Amino acid sequence: MRKLAQLLLAAVALLLGACATKPIDYYYGNYEQAYYHNKKDNTPAATAKYQKALEDIIKTSEKRGIRVPPGIYCEYGYLLAKQGNANAGRYFDLEVQTYPESAKFVALLKSQITKQ
Repeated sequence: MRKLAQLLLAAVALLLGACATKPIDYYYGNYEQAYYHNKKDNTPAATAKYQKALEDIIKTSEKRGIRVPPGIYCEYGYLLAKQGNANAGRYFDLEVQTYPESAKFVALLKSQITKQ
């Protein structure tokens, strides 16, 4: 009887373990702090630190072989567009490739940028 209970417990543990999925790993670096200071201070220095934080997230995620968190490519592309950098479109495209559900939002953002 004891063996049967142990076997049943092991089977339940195996079944529950098989159902578990690996959580999606994202690297955010110091995004929260850089974003906060950029919004709060709104200075060129704060924006430069924010841009550096976004670059770090992108580079570190790619180095680790994990997906860049949702919205990061788009935010980085938007910063580049505001600076007049021609590479902005590349990051908008990367956002849509990585997260296809963002296509409508990115298209709207692109249209707003071209109106300015």
